[in-house]
Amino acid sequence: MDIIIIHGAPGNGKTTISKKLHEALKSPWFEFGWIPEFRMLNPHTEISFKDEEKMSFENLVLVCRNYVKHKFKNIILSDLNDKRILDIPTVFHNHSYIIFTLYSKNNDIIKERILKRDNTNTYKDFDQAIKMNNTIKQRPTLPNEYRIRTDNHPADEVTNQVLQLLNSHQFNQLFNPKDYNPNNYFSYTD
Repeated sequence: MDIIIIHGAPGNGKTTISKKLHEALKSPWFEFGWIPEFRMLNPHTEISFKDEEKMSFENLVLVCRNYVKHKFKNIILSDLNDKRILDIPTVFHNHSYIIFTLYSKNNDIIKERILKRDNTNTYKDFDQAIKMNNTIKQRPTLPNEYRIRTDNHPADEVTNQVLQLLNSHQFNQLFNPKDYNPNNYFSYTD
């Protein structure tokens, strides 16, 4: 597999699972927030949040393609804006990819995880995370997307499930954007 996308609402363990996959597969891992954003580096540059997010996503895609060009496999991407998941089949149409969307049935677990984070993530809007989680659960899956429940499941168990699916997955190149309603995808910048 060229590219592995770990997706889901905040509080579902994207960073934890990505870290465990990175260790198990010994492959590159990029979290969306690691790609420099203009406001942080150039506070006097005028750019909208929407344009900044778009350029940061495009930069991440270029970085990922460069790693594939240099023969890296199982490149892990995590923490993309939810609406960007709709772009994955198009921007990586020449590459094999798989999307693992993490979700919770129990919204109280999302709230608890967000409020008790021990990583560097400062996101605290659990109401918005719960809304996004509920939206994800209700929409159809994309080609090459699997949904994995993470509440009440240890991270090692979830990681093993991801690795098993990764090994058995048959890549599907069929994608018609008209089959998916963009309004079913959450964006922080719209």
